[in-house]
Amino acid sequence: MLGLSLIKGEIDMAKVRLEYKDKVSQKFWEVSATGSTINVKYGKLGTAGQNSVKKKGTPDAAKKEVEKMIKSKLKKGYKKK
Repeated sequence: MLGLSLIKGEIDMAKVRLEYKDKVSQKFWEVSATGSTINVKYGKLGTAGQNSVKKKGTPDAAKKEVEKMIKSKLKKGYKKK
């Protein structure tokens, strides 16, 4: 599901962008991870959005958290873009 590559001994996860559109909402959500750091960007489509950074203990823990976050958004109706 996610693109992974090994760069300087760290796991680098490709950015994943999801969008949600219905009659009242048009939102985006992006996530990527480098090493043990998770970067999330979210907001209304057409805006710069907000950024959030989350640190995990290990790169593997970050990868698992990202996968969990993506599954949660897909269950809520977000679509991959």
